[in-house]
Amino acid sequence: MSRSKIWKYYDKLDRNSALCQLCEKIIKTSGNTSNLMKHMKTHPQVDLFDDDTVVVRGIYKRREQDEHKRRMRKVMALKEESSDFHSELLLKAAKEADDIIEVEAHGRAKTPLEDHISEQSVGYAWVTPEAAVAGTETVSAEDIIEFEPKEETEEPDRNSIHQVQDITLPEADNLNIEVAVPSLRSFHRHLAFFICRDRQPMQLLQGEGFQHLVKVLCPTYNPPSLPELEAIICRESELQRSKLRHQLAATSSLSLSCSMHTKNEGPSWLELVVHFYEGRQRISRTLSAQSLSDTLTPSQLVEHMERVCQRYDITKSKISCVTTRNSRLLEEAVNLFLGAPRHVSCLADQLNSILKAVVQRPEISGICEKVRSYVESTLENRVHCSQNKLQLDAIQRPLTTYDMLDLYLKHSSAHLEEPLPLSPAEVDLCQQLLDLLRPLTSSMRELSRTHYPAASTALPIAHTLINELKQEKSAEHEVIQALRLFMVQQLEENFEGLEKNVLVAMASLLDPRFRNIPFQSGALVAKYMTQLYDMMQAHVDSGEPIVGEDPVDHDNFDIWAAYKSFSHEKQQLINGSNGADADDEIATYFCAGMSTLQADPIQIWQELSPAHPFLHTVSQKYLHIPATAEPPARLFTAEGAAVTEQNAKLNGLDDILFLADVPTKDWNL
Repeated sequence: MSRSKIWKYYDKLDRNSALCQLCEKIIKTSGNTSNLMKHMKTHPQVDLFDDDTVVVRGIYKRREQDEHKRRMRKVMALKEESSDFHSELLLKAAKEADDIIEVEAHGRAKTPLEDHISEQSVGYAWVTPEAAVAGTETVSAEDIIEFEPKEETEEPDRNSIHQVQDITLPEADNLNIEVAVPSLRSFHRHLAFFICRDRQPMQLLQGEGFQHLVKVLCPTYNPPSLPELEAIICRESELQRSKLRHQLAATSSLSLSCSMHTKNEGPSWLELVVHFYEGRQRISRTLSAQSLSDTLTPSQLVEHMERVCQRYDITKSKISCVTTRNSRLLEEAVNLFLGAPRHVSCLADQLNSILKAVVQRPEISGICEKVRSYVESTLENRVHCSQNKLQLDAIQRPLTTYDMLDLYLKHSSAHLEEPLPLSPAEVDLCQQLLDLLRPLTSSMRELSRTHYPAASTALPIAHTLINELKQEKSAEHEVIQALRLFMVQQLEENFEGLEKNVLVAMASLLDPRFRNIPFQSGALVAKYMTQLYDMMQAHVDSGEPIVGEDPVDHDNFDIWAAYKSFSHEKQQLINGSNGADADDEIATYFCAGMSTLQADPIQIWQELSPAHPFLHTVSQKYLHIPATAEPPARLFTAEGAAVTEQNAKLNGLDDILFLADVPTKDWNL
């Protein structure tokens, strides 16, 4: 049988495998040369019909080792320049690559990654006879070992140490050994981002646990000292405040929310948050969180607010109102600060006060105390294993008391054999209480879904609550009847104040989801609509153009914007109106049906603006007003109480709380 030329490039290892002289990859033969021919196609430099070409073995090995040494030197240079976490990872990757590239003796099978490296070096292994003579090594025809394959019919030995599987591993270039290493200063900024975003005290860096974690992740990294970290946070806060000043300068209207917090030890602090629209996005950002003296007067609060406004170049003419919790001190300060009565009461605080008054009634507080003692004992003894896990309520968080009672009733119904603290009559009273409070607690949870809910939702929520509580139930306990009347009375008093507040009323009227529906007084609605007519007439008399739509972008044509334009013109023709009558804009708006409750009012106004350009402009002055002085979750939940307590421990309170609201993209990390 004639010799196959393919064996010129292989060393036969045994009856079932051969070693490629080019890349030293072991190929299964299975008694024929099909696999050998197929593998040789991976070396495009090979010409099987060129008898003058010879194989020079070993060159690629030395050149790969030289390349590896060059890469290691570069990694060591990077390690000397920077001691951050990334350099440690790169060094480790290079060492692992060194272990993989190493060629073992005695014909041991190479790893797939080594095969890949060998294949990429095949260009060094083929030279002409003249080049071989000129090189450092010469190879004669006797140096080329040829084997004649034998006919084999047996199955290949699956346990042979020379047998390899075709496994694809990441290329050696994917180790990113030459990747740019971030500077030490950049890594310090990442640490500052962690402190601010999670509202952690800067003393955390001195903690033993944090120091241990850093040493484990990167032994050579030294975190900044407290003064250094404070300087980094201060620099970043000044940069972000400059950006916020430019944003506020571009807006024509904004609102503020103000909340006071008291520490267990030390002075109180005042938190001031700004709310405004940037395009179609409603933005809330913390402006200031400053410590206050123990004895406060309205004039001192006014001075503080004025300093904050000067810091951000906010003129009082831009401020629609200030939302605060129910505090006579804060209300007087707002009236002094803005002149006219532009104060909005916190809806979350009002609902929280009503629920707190209910659970503190003697008939209810006794039941709560019994359940609280039982839950506390059960949790301490760890004997509770049901699906409805019990939980304790939190101080000054009446919503958590409701949840404690609700979970207890579910637990008691599944554990009738256990001795329970409430009698059947008390259980029935407790169940009726939960049914009574369910609309109120549902409203509180709905408010908590948004960081700062809009003031336009205040009247709809209060109006719905009053209607629900007026629906009396049959066979109701006299205690529940008394509580129902108490809650209706409290809500109606609060509702009357909200309905008479021009700012809250205008926000609801100009919210397309609600319009004039959540009002009890028709006389007030007529009064507010008259004010809108007067505002429009004054605007027309001033000669200023009414801009109801966004400017057209001719470079990026929007088919739906074009549709909206011609459909508006067609609707005007159908209605027989050319839009010249100013009254039509207001009348048609309030006569139209309500929009979907799940939609964003600003998005709805983008559709309504062609038909109601003036009302669209006016709505932007009211829809950013917040219904609460602070995030409702802080008032209602135990997690919110923990956030307030955590903020009290911050030493860089002002800068950290300001940067906590900065979007991640603005950090440019």
